[in-house]
Amino acid sequence: MRWMRNLLRSDDGGALAELAILVPFLVVMLAAVSELGRYFQAYNTVAKATRTASRYLSNHQVNNQESARAISLVVCGKLSCGVGDKPLAKNFTSSNVCLETIGSPKVTSVIVRVVRSSGDCGSVNPAIGGTANAAPYIYQPTFNIGALLQVPSFTLALPIAPRTQMYYMLD
Repeated sequence: MRWMRNLLRSDDGGALAELAILVPFLVVMLAAVSELGRYFQAYNTVAKATRTASRYLSNHQVNNQESARAISLVVCGKLSCGVGDKPLAKNFTSSNVCLETIGSPKVTSVIVRVVRSSGDCGSVNPAIGGTANAAPYIYQPTFNIGALLQVPSFTLALPIAPRTQMYYMLD
């Protein structure tokens, strides 16, 4: 009887039980924080790439050749993407980029953006190439947070759609 009473009063397994309760919560928190960090890193990378391409286009003639170079700046960070060049963001392609100009017949501004939804590119100036059927860039998370939370509809596969507009410097 004394042995049973000592067993009930013992605290030896309390820390292990608390850890077992907290581990699932800690795993979900770790996954969520890492995914949010990766999302903002991808957004920041693509936003800086659109800024660079917009700056490039604002100082060069608006034509198909310079537009192709600007799209390459957005996608791979170089004036021309080779076969072995990796995109700046995972699964990011030139079909995600939309180039637009403001002003007709004299161009006053150039816009480089990643579209939020399909067909969102608007009117495309034939002088700068591009496509009106640009596809949105959707972030691909590593962890399925919805499965960890047992909510299948919850996902961090969100569109990344930065936009940069700059004044056109050439006359």
